Amino acid sequence: LRPLRRMGEVAAGVSAHSLTQRLPQQHMPAELADLAQAFNAMLGRLDDAFQRLSAFSADIAHELRTPLSNLLTQTQVTLTQPRPLEDYREALHSNLEELQWMAQLVNDMLYLAKADHGLLVPKRETLVLEDEVDALLEFFTLLAEDAHVNLVREGTARTTGDRGMLRRALSNLLDNALRFTPQGGEVRVRIEDGVRLSVENTGEGIPAALLPRLFDRFYRADPARHEGSSEHAGLGLAITQSIVRAHGGRICCESGAGWTRFLIELPKID
Repeated sequence: LRPLRRMGEVAAGVSAHSLTQRLPQQHMPAELADLAQAFNAMLGRLDDAFQRLSAFSADIAHELRTPLSNLLTQTQVTLTQPRPLEDYREALHSNLEELQWMAQLVNDMLYLAKADHGLLVPKRETLVLEDEVDALLEFFTLLAEDAHVNLVREGTARTTGDRGMLRRALSNLLDNALRFTPQGGEVRVRIEDGVRLSVENTGEGIPAALLPRLFDRFYRADPARHEGSSEHAGLGLAITQSIVRAHGGRICCESGAGWTRFLIELPKID
């Protein structure tokens, strides 16, 4: 029974500050080897989840610190002395922008929390993908024209899914593609029956070492990231991945030869 007592000692020593202990599997009797392996795997999952939760909490504080500081500073400066009505109006408009961004950040975090707990359940309806993509491309047309970027859609397919959720995922990808496509470049949405859908754009590629982290929360591949940016918080791709997974699909990114490509694979219609 010595191996079981050792297992009990390790279990008793597990805490949020001590998740690195593991059972020595090489000294376990054959009858307990599988149990020891499962126990160590459980500790590994707990350690990984705790590390991600700690990093997520730190990132949230990091992102909210700057807009909160801006709100406090601007409000304090505005109240230091009597000012014309127009100055108060301008200060309120500026504060409103920061508050709207913070509200969107909180909504996005709640959305991801629902996805983590399996509460993101898509509705199921038959969708004509080319129609959904064309509607989004029409929405982005003015932005593309201002940036002198060409929008192209190729292929047709049908799938089942939640129209609102899939539009949100594709909208995030199109927004990213437009931001990183140089003038005179092209953003192409390619649909293949099967169902495979890719959003591709010309421009400077993403280093291979960064590709695995693109879907991490609050991660920005751009090294010139600004904390508390009121434009992009680095949650768009994480939300897109959650939506695709909720539909039973998968998403990945490829980059090279002057193109960056986000590829989505969705289940076939039965």
